[in-house]
Amino acid sequence: MCCNRKRRFFFMKKKAIALMLAAAMTITALAGCGSSSGTTTAGNASSEAASEAGSTGTGEAAAAADGNFNETGYPIVNEPITLKVMIAVRDNDSLTSFDEMPAVQRLEEQTGIHVEWEPIKGSDWSTKLNLAFASGEYPDVILATNGGNGGVDDEEYGVTQGIVIPLDDLINQYMPNFTSRRDAEDNDPTVSLVASDGKIYSVGYLVGQNINTNQHFFINQEWLDALNLETPKNVDELTEVFRAFKTGDPNGNGEADEIPLEMGLDTGFNGIRYMLPLFGLPCDPDKWIYIDDDKKVQFLPTQEGFRDCMEWLHMLYDEGLVDPELVSQDFNTVETKLKEGNVGFFTAWRLVAMAYDDGVASNSVLWMPDSNAKLYRYLELCKQGAFVTSTNENVPATMRWLDALLDTEMMFSLYYGEKDAGDTLGWKYDDNGKITVTNDGSADVKNYIDCNTLFFAPGKYLSETFNMPLQRTEKTEYCQKYDEAGNIQKYSNDYLDMAPLTSEQLQESTLKETDINNAVVENIAAFVTGGVTDDNWNSFVSMFDGMGVADYVQMYQGAIDTMELE
Repeated sequence: MCCNRKRRFFFMKKKAIALMLAAAMTITALAGCGSSSGTTTAGNASSEAASEAGSTGTGEAAAAADGNFNETGYPIVNEPITLKVMIAVRDNDSLTSFDEMPAVQRLEEQTGIHVEWEPIKGSDWSTKLNLAFASGEYPDVILATNGGNGGVDDEEYGVTQGIVIPLDDLINQYMPNFTSRRDAEDNDPTVSLVASDGKIYSVGYLVGQNINTNQHFFINQEWLDALNLETPKNVDELTEVFRAFKTGDPNGNGEADEIPLEMGLDTGFNGIRYMLPLFGLPCDPDKWIYIDDDKKVQFLPTQEGFRDCMEWLHMLYDEGLVDPELVSQDFNTVETKLKEGNVGFFTAWRLVAMAYDDGVASNSVLWMPDSNAKLYRYLELCKQGAFVTSTNENVPATMRWLDALLDTEMMFSLYYGEKDAGDTLGWKYDDNGKITVTNDGSADVKNYIDCNTLFFAPGKYLSETFNMPLQRTEKTEYCQKYDEAGNIQKYSNDYLDMAPLTSEQLQESTLKETDINNAVVENIAAFVTGGVTDDNWNSFVSMFDGMGVADYVQMYQGAIDTMELE
């Protein structure tokens, strides 16, 4: 199998730990009530209101008192209601007005629920979300999907402040589309959403793809052929190929304009984090720690492989073998250069349907590193999807509306476009009744929400419903090749995100991770452009002594030791 799946008892154990923590917190709170003067803080009031709003009993009582709500069937409400929905959208998405989207119009007609959409670009998401929370005027729903690069800190705004409410009972009662797909899986993919109090604050987002890593290396095969070069087998041979790319005019235009290695400093899938695996360090997109083959948590920046990588990148920078703008350019700039195609080597999520089909995708192939490489192992678990806020006055109807987003035809129409829309748009059913995507992503302005919508399609449901498009099968094949070659880490770093930490520990780790990331990125820039010496390396390593890194690593180690990993 491509993806490393965890046994169900691991999930049960993890949830049990979270529930024990929650119970301990409850006992402490009750003990405190005995000596209380009877006053209630605003924070406690918010949390209590959230708990009540998220309970099944409260939802039933509100719905019964209203008389406007239908627990089953459509419409969801007899008389129209309006929900305010804040939704994260990718920066490079060009979408028509949500109210003009055919699927959105059908959704309103079907459910009786009108939506006031507030789309927020991913780059503005944190700022706009924080402003909304600070104002006290919350949207009813927050769609912070993986595709939209959004997110909500459920520990801070759920467990602590109660701005977003727990959804466990509500999901089970009002979301049959979601629960049927979840329960059909051998392992519960929503375990990744469990907060420190044992509750779940978001409806999960998952596009099952049967993949096990998000890191892939690509090399320009046309340039190798033009210079009669063999495919390099390791970093040393790769360096020699870069030198040939720079001096050999492989694009044949008579100019020394080739970019042997294209990357940025901190530019997602095209950034420096994705070069570190070449030196045995499985770096993931979020943390600077990883789990080694002995189940030990290691601090990545102080490993020798990190220094080796910095020295290599500086050599490339000094010789002009890597884009000289790597420190200053952003993700969009890197993407533009990949679209132009004048690149010899790069990292990416995949090649097909990544907006550079006429660029690097037309001349590049997957590159296989040697056995020293260790790529981050990706687990197919839920990301955050939809949140409901404590000021929402129509919680049961909202939960049913979210489930309506997941009706199969509605979900695919919101994600890919209209059914039978044409050869390059939307989707259709094949002769076997499975969905086939016909959308090639060429529309300048999309009349559908794309991957910014709520989407929940675990592996079993997806395989029964959907014919995987080329870009999905392409990535699966890449993953299988890396897995068979032993290039993927044994224990996924994703376990770190599921570690049973208390709310206080999570808040502390978040602050430390921000400081650590700022320090690491700043020093990476200095190492790459200025070089690595014993003095600046030792200074770099010792800097972390004063940042509490040892305690941070030990905190995660203690949590990992309680978990069953495979």
